[in-house]
Amino acid sequence: MRMADPELLSGPRVRLRPPTIEDAEPLFERIASDPEVPRYMAWRPHHDVAETRRVITEVFNAGGETTWLIDLHDGGGPIGACGWHRPQPHIIEFGYYLGRPWWGKGFMSEAVALLIGEAHRDPAAYRMSAHCHVDNVASARLLQRSGLTFEGRLARYAVLPNLSDEPQDCLLFAKALR
Repeated sequence: MRMADPELLSGPRVRLRPPTIEDAEPLFERIASDPEVPRYMAWRPHHDVAETRRVITEVFNAGGETTWLIDLHDGGGPIGACGWHRPQPHIIEFGYYLGRPWWGKGFMSEAVALLIGEAHRDPAAYRMSAHCHVDNVASARLLQRSGLTFEGRLARYAVLPNLSDEPQDCLLFAKALR
């Protein structure tokens, strides 16, 4: 099932926009091929641009997923991605990743604020949550700074293939939207 393309969301320095097939090469070169970017993610680094094209056409905005690419207003193509899905009609679970050259510069804080704002505009959404690996301190800090509350440690919650084939412990953060 293909979802409708997500809306364009714009902040002071970044904009969130739907991915296109033309994004495959810059997404591969800047983000998907870097082994550090998906370290705490459920996907492995891409081996070639064809794999990135496949993800854009078959995974992004498919099967209940809504995906945005993160661009800087001054151009240059995608620097990251974020998105969400709904495990239940009233709950939004979201995630994100950013290319290494843009880490620590506040771009993801701005992107997450745009996601939270978009979730607030959805009258059916009552809760928003995200999880991160217990060792991903930067992500945990980002979620707390973004207004989500730490709800607990999820034992053996997610398989993160860049760390281990066994499920890893994660931290759960959430926010009531209304």
